[in-house]
Amino acid sequence: MAMLGKFDVREDPEQKAKCDETMELLLAAGYFRVRIKGLSDFDKVVGGLAWSTQACNFAVDIDVLYQENAILGQKIALTERIVLVLSRMKCPHAIGPHQIQGGDFIHIFPVVQWLVKRVFERRADIGDLNRAYALNQYVKQFGELIDDTKSTSFKENVEDIRIRHRPKRRYRCLDSKKKRLNNIDERRKRIHSTLVEFGQMHQLLDTSAGNEKPQQDVDALIKNMIDEKSKITTQIVNSLVNQQQDTLRGIIEDFEEKVKEQHEKLKEELEQIEIQTQSVDPKALKRVQILVADYETAKKEENERRTTYKNEKNELEQEIEKLQARLQSSSDEDTPENEKMRQIEQQYQTVSDRLQTQRLVMAKKVREISALSRRIDDIPSSSELAQYRQAFFQLYNQSAVLYRQTKQNYTLYNTFTDMLDYMTKEITLIESINEGYPQAILSSTGKEHFLKQLEGIVESVKQSRTKIDRRQQEEKSKRDILNIQLAQLIEKARQYAKVLKDFQEAIRENEYLTSKSK
Repeated sequence: MAMLGKFDVREDPEQKAKCDETMELLLAAGYFRVRIKGLSDFDKVVGGLAWSTQACNFAVDIDVLYQENAILGQKIALTERIVLVLSRMKCPHAIGPHQIQGGDFIHIFPVVQWLVKRVFERRADIGDLNRAYALNQYVKQFGELIDDTKSTSFKENVEDIRIRHRPKRRYRCLDSKKKRLNNIDERRKRIHSTLVEFGQMHQLLDTSAGNEKPQQDVDALIKNMIDEKSKITTQIVNSLVNQQQDTLRGIIEDFEEKVKEQHEKLKEELEQIEIQTQSVDPKALKRVQILVADYETAKKEENERRTTYKNEKNELEQEIEKLQARLQSSSDEDTPENEKMRQIEQQYQTVSDRLQTQRLVMAKKVREISALSRRIDDIPSSSELAQYRQAFFQLYNQSAVLYRQTKQNYTLYNTFTDMLDYMTKEITLIESINEGYPQAILSSTGKEHFLKQLEGIVESVKQSRTKIDRRQQEEKSKRDILNIQLAQLIEKARQYAKVLKDFQEAIRENEYLTSKSK
C-alpha cells in the first residue's frame, strides 16, 4: 500500500494583500456581503462584480444571492458572463474568466477599483436627478423657496425703483412765480394744472356761491396746458435722440480705435515674421520648401495610388464573382472531377461520423474513469483510518468519563437518600421513646410494655443491619469480579497494542519494499 503524498499549499502574500484591498474596496462601496465569513473569496468577488455592474445600470443574467459554493462549470459560466458585461461597459483593464475563477487578485483589483469609481459617479448622477425632481415637486406643491438674502436684495431693488420713478413735477404755471395763490382763481388754475399733469381731464365744478367763472376760460387753460405738454414731449424726444447719436458716435469711434490698434499689432507681427524669415539661413529655408513640395507630391501620389488600388480591388472582386459563377456552373455538370470530389466528400463525411462516434465512446469512458476515481478517492487511506481510530478513541474516552461521573452522581444520591431515611427513622424512634417514657414509668405494666417495645425496636434495627451487611458483601463480591475482569481486559489491551505495533512495522516494511521494487 503506497503512502499518499501531502502537498504544502502556500499563499502568495501579494495576492493575499490584493484580496484584502479588494474586499475593503467592495465594503466601502456598499457591498456588505463580504463581511460574511462563510463565503469563499470567489463568491465574494463574483457577487461584488455583479452588484457593481448592476449599480452602473448594466444587467447581468446571474443569480449569486442564493447560489453559493457552485461547481467548476457554474463558476466558469458566471465569470464568462461577467467578462462579457465588462467588455460592454468598455472596461479599460483586460481580465479573463480563468483569472476570476482562479483568484488572480492582482488583475481583479484594478477592475473592481474602476467599477467602484463608476458606481460612485452613477450615485452622484442619480442623487442630483432625485434632488432636482424633489425640488420641482416641492415648488409645485408649496411654491418657490425665497432666500433671506435674495428677499432683502429684492426689497432694496423695489425701493430703489420707487425712488427713481417717483412722481416728478413737469408742468408749472408760467406766471406761478409772479402771482400769489391768495386769489381763488389762481388757486383753481394751479389745482387744475396739477390734475392735468396726472391725467385728470374732467371739469371742475365750483360749489361756492358768487365765484363762478365762465367755462370758456377753463377750456382755454386746458388747451394751453396740453400744447405745453406736447412741446415738452417733443423736446424730450429730441434730446434723447441726440443723446443716442452721441452714444453711437462714441461707440463707433471706440471701435475704429480698436480696429486701428489691431491693424497696428498685425502689421508689427508681420514685420517681425519678415525679419525672422530674413534671418533664417536661405539653404535651410530652401530645404524646407523642397520638403514641403515633396510632401505635397507624396500626398498626391498616395491619393492616386489609393484610387488605383480601389479600382484594382473592384476588378478583382468582379473576376472572383465570375470565377465563382463558373465554378458553380461546372459543379452542376457531371464530370470526372466532380464525381471524384463527391467521393472525397463522402469519405470525409464517413470519417467525420466515425470520429464523432469515437469521441462519444471516449467521453463515456472518461465519465466511467471519473466515477471510478471518485470511488477510489472515497476509500480512506491508512493515515485517514488512523485519524478516524484516534477520533473514536477520544470520543469513547469522553463518553466513558461522562458515564463514570454520572454513575458516581447517582450512587452518591442514592447513598444520601438512604442516610436521610435512616436518620428520619432514628429521629422518629427517639421521639416515640421520649413521648412514651413518662407514662411507662408510672406503672409496672407500663414499664413491661415499654420494655417489650424497646426490644422489638432493637430487633428490627438488627434485622435492618443484617440486610445492609448482606448487601455490602454482595457489592464487594461484584467489585472483586469487576476487578478481575478489568485485569483481564488490561492484559488484552496490552496484547492488542503489541500486535498493532508489529502490524504497523510490517506495513512500513511492505511499503518500503514495494517502493523499492518500483
